[in-house]
Amino acid sequence: MKRYDPQQIEPKWQAVWATADLWAAPDKPKQNKAYIIPMFPYPSADGLHVGHARPYTAADIWSHFERYHGKAVLHATGWDAFGLPAENAAIKKKVHPTKNTAANIENYRRQLKSLGISYDWNREVNTSDPAYYKWTQWIFAQLFKAGLAYRASGWQWWCPKDKTVLANEQVVDGKCERCDSEVTKKELTQWYFKVTEYADELIDSLDDLDWPESIKTMQRNWIGRSEGAEVRFATDAGDLTVYTTRPDTLFGATYMVLAPEHELVEKLTTKAQATAVTEYVAQAKRESEISRTATDKEKTGVFTGSYAVNPVNQEKIPIWIADYVLASYGTGAIMAVPAHDQRDYEFAQKFDLPITPVIEPTAGEPQGDEVEKDAVIVALRNPKDGKILALDWGPPQDRWGGTLLIGGGVERGENPVKAAVREIAEETGYVDVKLVKQSTAKGHGYFFSNVKNQNYLAHCTGLLFELVSEKKGTTKLDKGEQGKFTPAWIDPRKVSSLINDSIHATFYRQLVFDECYSGEGVMINSGKYDGLPSDQAREKIVAELEKKKVAKAQTGYKLRDWLISRQRYWGTPIPIVHCEKCGPQAVPEKDLPVELPEIEDYLPTGDGRSPLAKVKSFVETKCPKCGGPAERETDTMDTFADSSWYFLRYPNPRESKAAWSQANVKAWLPVDTYVGGADHAVLHLIYARFWTMALADLKLIDFREPFRSLRHHGMIQAADGRKMSKSLGNVVSPDEIIEALGADTLRVYEMFIGPYDQAADWSDRTIEGTHRFLKRVWAFGQELAKEPPQASGTSSTSAAIDQAALNRATARAVKNVTRSIERFRFNTAVSALMEALNEFTELKEADGFALPAEWKTHFERFLVLLSPFAPHLAEELWHELGNSESIFKQSWPEVDESALATDTATVVVQVNGKVRTSLQLPVGVSEAEAQKAALAEANVKKFTDGKPVKKTIYVPDKILNLVV
Repeated sequence: MKRYDPQQIEPKWQAVWATADLWAAPDKPKQNKAYIIPMFPYPSADGLHVGHARPYTAADIWSHFERYHGKAVLHATGWDAFGLPAENAAIKKKVHPTKNTAANIENYRRQLKSLGISYDWNREVNTSDPAYYKWTQWIFAQLFKAGLAYRASGWQWWCPKDKTVLANEQVVDGKCERCDSEVTKKELTQWYFKVTEYADELIDSLDDLDWPESIKTMQRNWIGRSEGAEVRFATDAGDLTVYTTRPDTLFGATYMVLAPEHELVEKLTTKAQATAVTEYVAQAKRESEISRTATDKEKTGVFTGSYAVNPVNQEKIPIWIADYVLASYGTGAIMAVPAHDQRDYEFAQKFDLPITPVIEPTAGEPQGDEVEKDAVIVALRNPKDGKILALDWGPPQDRWGGTLLIGGGVERGENPVKAAVREIAEETGYVDVKLVKQSTAKGHGYFFSNVKNQNYLAHCTGLLFELVSEKKGTTKLDKGEQGKFTPAWIDPRKVSSLINDSIHATFYRQLVFDECYSGEGVMINSGKYDGLPSDQAREKIVAELEKKKVAKAQTGYKLRDWLISRQRYWGTPIPIVHCEKCGPQAVPEKDLPVELPEIEDYLPTGDGRSPLAKVKSFVETKCPKCGGPAERETDTMDTFADSSWYFLRYPNPRESKAAWSQANVKAWLPVDTYVGGADHAVLHLIYARFWTMALADLKLIDFREPFRSLRHHGMIQAADGRKMSKSLGNVVSPDEIIEALGADTLRVYEMFIGPYDQAADWSDRTIEGTHRFLKRVWAFGQELAKEPPQASGTSSTSAAIDQAALNRATARAVKNVTRSIERFRFNTAVSALMEALNEFTELKEADGFALPAEWKTHFERFLVLLSPFAPHLAEELWHELGNSESIFKQSWPEVDESALATDTATVVVQVNGKVRTSLQLPVGVSEAEAQKAALAEANVKKFTDGKPVKKTIYVPDKILNLVV
């Protein structure tokens, strides 16, 4: 028997497929099409690591699956070759970016081919090729002419290490996304794309996309649409405008805050405060925005000496300057509501400013007769360990169940403090306590009373007490309270997650953690709006202020326009010419591309200008409008511009007269399945969607969303659980795995390592197990290939083949592998293949390959199922079995449902994660049927009777977990 030798098999078939051009896609598909691409690689490093192979393999499996189902598939790749990382890598190696990037691309291409990825290499693109970026420049020009690309001056994020500006999306936790250096701010004139014009569509269209909800949520949060109002506060220097999403809290605005950079700072500063304000503003401007807005930073500020008039009550409130307000967000000014905003609350406490609650939380519903009372809610803390005494009232689903604090009504003649001391003694027995804090919050809700079975509307006061000693008296509980709760000392953070009542939770957070209440509720201290639900009051307050022309309902966004300029060399030159007479002019199409000159001194300058500014032959030109002397724009584009349209180029990569062929793009676009990482959710994906929408509005394409379906992958981490990184010395190269175990082993392992959308740790030990599986497949195929063909119905041995069992094993494999691939659950698909091989092996040992022709048919179906994962091995064995045509020219096997009619699976039933029984159920049984069968079992009934099932976790044919 020949041994399994992937180093011989894999290059052989890669060459055969390339010669046959097996993966070539037609320009215009005649049958159903599937346009499937992964996010193309960024060749900044010397080569790929094994983590990169995961999305490429997944997209390849899906491409094979769609081909097997009769679809024309366009599966292509290219190189996102411009940008900071590629340039920085070249600088570090002291090799010109042109040469270094070309060498990296050559190696990346070799590695992808060695993985056996079924790309149509005829469609390869390179964003640093003038034939490509000519059209990036052309698109820029179209956006410029449409007013969607513009130039403006402002304070920008500046990376001191990369010596260039960054877009908001490229700053993560105050650091450059690329080099991890802390960023600062710099005032520069830059180019922008008006992505904010599409903010609403970018959010609203997400609903119709087949994307992971996590990615949609990330985009919605980044765009940050909110409904609110612009409100004007009158000052001696003119109106001061703020944007707020909570106009219902206007009565609680007790001061104003300006950013140190705000244009009205100088006008509003009085002579008496001038020195203090000047010193504070200078100090604030020296700090980075991240340090200014850090949540753990002590609040600082200075009073301007001026006041503003609150338009809802005409009260004069002081105007302060504080660094936690930024000029780049909103209007650069806020109305401060310290009772309901945490930053304002901390600032007000620091500078002893008024805190006026205007919204109180509500809880419960009135039942029966209603009595008004005052009540207390008490947190009791042990100063020795900081633990809080919480009361467990039983199952949370019960009306008065769950975890609460000590509480009760205020009796006649008592003040809240006296009532709190009494309640502590009655409910816990502790009699030696001291008051630490009384809450500034307010709250009301309906609470159960043991008197005449009434409820009372309680106006609550929150108090924090500490034990002085553990001296205890006798608890004096009402009859209705006796035996109903259990006191327990609990870690304060855990208490916060256990409390199930909104009023108790609100007071607890303020008393113990100094957190203010920011939720909805009922209006108080708000004049005629008192008693209204806050959401209703919000609308009424804005409507009244609009009549007075001091407010305007408005939708706000966190999203900012896309800053596209980069003061670096290695990028697409911005196709703009600056003329003193005519202003900025787009370079005409006939003069494109504006080629990037190959210069020796390409190092970043740090003076706010690109190295191209030093190249006289590049800068000096003529105005395309008047013919007079002019200068070229010397900034280059952010590489995200190049990657915002590359999917339009794959259908026609050699088109020279246009960016794309309308016929080809109409035939293939939009992309059916896009595969890539969640780390691009608010960068590439938003930008690509924006360009697509803009191009549609310019009538250049006829669709508005680029990617119908998105599948993102979890990261492959190093064996030590950290991200693979050269600096950490934990990178695993695919080259070393392919050399030792073969590309098929790497592909199968990448899919088997865990759920595709979750992170997984690399393991040299478990990949060996994957290799052993493929060796077993090889050995099985070799044995079968040696058997002479037999006519159906005859046997080469006296043993009788278990035909039903063989049919069932194959049918089960087809069904499970198909279902798993359709759901991008590649790990369970590999598991199903392993289970099928085990069943085949057991049956073979029982009948010794009786009826080889029958066995050959079943094993060939198995090889088709395996081929998307291990294409080289499957192709080799397919031909070993006597087939001449490629396995990839076959059809996907259909499920033989009749073979599964009597097939059962063992389903383990758990209740709250604990095994209670197991059931024999038909293979493929639905979740509803499995749950019905489980709830009929005695040992499951025992743990679920009277407890509604809140959630089910179902792994088909394996596990059913009932959460009660």
